[in-house]
Amino acid sequence: MYKDIHIGHLILVKWKELDFSIERACNFFKISKTDVENMFSQKSLDTELLLKWSKLLEYDFFRIYSQHLIL
Repeated sequence: MYKDIHIGHLILVKWKELDFSIERACNFFKISKTDVENMFSQKSLDTELLLKWSKLLEYDFFRIYSQHLIL
């Protein structure tokens, strides 16, 4: 069965767990604080952005999706 995934929220949870500053993400993505916060509210993200989040937080967010594949 398909599980509803809200990737922005999952990134936020990992973000808080690592206690990263918002400025670190702003510098990494070269965007504003508001834009970073908006990503946390997104149900889905472009794969390029998800790859960048995976690199920044050193966590494979793609595995969240692959674990829910029905083969």
